[in-house]
Amino acid sequence: MLCHEYKCIFVHIPKTAGQSIEHVFLRRLGLTWETRAPLLLRPNNNPKLGPPALAHLTASEYITCGHVTPEQFDSYFKFSFVRNPWARIVSEYKYRGYPKKIDFKTYLFKHLPKPGWSDEYRHIMPQYNFLYDEKGKLLVDFVGKFENLQNDFYKVCKRLGFPPITLPHANKSLKSDKHISLIRRIKKIISVKNILSNFKVRKNTFQHYTEYYDEESKEFVEELYKKDIETFGYKFDR
Repeated sequence: MLCHEYKCIFVHIPKTAGQSIEHVFLRRLGLTWETRAPLLLRPNNNPKLGPPALAHLTASEYITCGHVTPEQFDSYFKFSFVRNPWARIVSEYKYRGYPKKIDFKTYLFKHLPKPGWSDEYRHIMPQYNFLYDEKGKLLVDFVGKFENLQNDFYKVCKRLGFPPITLPHANKSLKSDKHISLIRRIKKIISVKNILSNFKVRKNTFQHYTEYYDEESKEFVEELYKKDIETFGYKFDR
């Protein structure tokens, strides 16, 4: 997210509550989720400008894709949030609706998107790649933790001169009443179908991210996100 009004750049790593953070800026600027494009929150079909969702630009892409000058990048406050890699990939598994189809281990070993220009891959890309350049230099001024989301966002607010702002729940705050009403009607229509499908979802869904793993899948993610784990100090914590 690029906000010239407040001279800041939010490097939105998928599955780290980024939409809740973006919604704070939309409210302050009098924008809605439908009119969010001025903050560079829009789809993209030109690889030269960045990924399919410009909200998920890496820190370096803001410059290399021509969205800001090097001088602007240096002068703007740049921040991001990271998340425990084992928990983050579980969140992605659920976000894509896979519990309805396959178990988590099958997803990890057979259905992870390959590196390339796709929103699916951008969602599982190592967090380190979003924030560091090829020489290992951190490109943002502040890295918060999803696990300490609200308190760390208060630090962002203080840096930007905002009052302490409680983050909204994105899934609730970004849906219009009309949208919610439509969803409710659809759910009533397909209630019987939901009962059947939800049985399979529950079968592949657990309360804590650690319950999704056996030793093999745990080590697979540990290797996949080795830099994230080392750089941001995460561990597999029951």
